[in-house]
Amino acid sequence: MNKLVLVLLAFAFSACAHHRDVRPGTSGVHKVVVTSEDEEAGQRSAISQANHFCEKRFDKVAAFEKEGTKYTGTMDEGNYKMAKTASKVLQNGGNSAWVFGGKKERNAGKVASGTGSVLGSSLGNGYTTEMVFKCI
Repeated sequence: MNKLVLVLLAFAFSACAHHRDVRPGTSGVHKVVVTSEDEEAGQRSAISQANHFCEKRFDKVAAFEKEGTKYTGTMDEGNYKMAKTASKVLQNGGNSAWVFGGKKERNAGKVASGTGSVLGSSLGNGYTTEMVFKCI
């Protein structure tokens, strides 16, 4: 019996994971706030979460009343974008060297890929997207 309860609780909590950034509001007006590496990814995630929230709660879709994305990182936005690009280049180049190279290239590829991954992680999410919506 206890196992069944745990499974049901786990399922119930995982169902909310698809709209974890949605903040239900009063009078049917809700908000979703998402942080992301770039503007487009944040907007896609916010829209997806809002639609999932409306579908699961009310069998409806989201209608957006207000939306905006702004840079909220700690460094200059241009430098942030350049560093994010550099981290992706290092990761992809390192992965390619590891797959297609010999022993020396594989070792260098591991280092490059790891460096790119650490750099990208240390930069964090530089953009915040906020959308206000109703379920219609």
